[in-house]
Amino acid sequence: MQHVDQDKLRDKLADYVEDTHAFESGVVDNLDTMIGTIDDPKLKEVLQRNRQVSRQHVERLKQRLELLNRGTPVRKRIEGVALALMKGVSDVLRTDSPGKVGRDAYLLAHTQVAAYELLSRLADAAGDTQTAELAREHLAEDKRCADEVAEQWDAFFELTLSGWRDAETATATV
Repeated sequence: MQHVDQDKLRDKLADYVEDTHAFESGVVDNLDTMIGTIDDPKLKEVLQRNRQVSRQHVERLKQRLELLNRGTPVRKRIEGVALALMKGVSDVLRTDSPGKVGRDAYLLAHTQVAAYELLSRLADAAGDTQTAELAREHLAEDKRCADEVAEQWDAFFELTLSGWRDAETATATV
């Protein structure tokens, strides 16, 4: 690896921690919306566990930001809320919500994995072992979350099929 100025690396690291914090906050908001669209108790429980993990990540990242002398960036938080609201509206309007909720929860978890893969490497390069360790811990937790969602593909699909059957039955009786 070529030499990069350590001050620039630390600034970039703080930017990445801010970005990851904003993203995790958006994940919590998205999971809140997803949970509201699922009636199945087991699937709801999986999503609630993932949301709890992300809430813990938000708090830990907030603490890292404070130690890096950065507060919670208002602009990035507002962007995250706006994205969550747009997603929430689209979730309410779609008829095959359970399958797409599963897909979206899986994608969110894998996007979190990617974010922590990069964050851990940048923290290592910047010599910030605490942030690197935190990123690896979050990485492992998000991999478990993605695996937990993946174990539920059949349930997400069956719930989607059930919704389609119910819609067909309602249309046929009208």
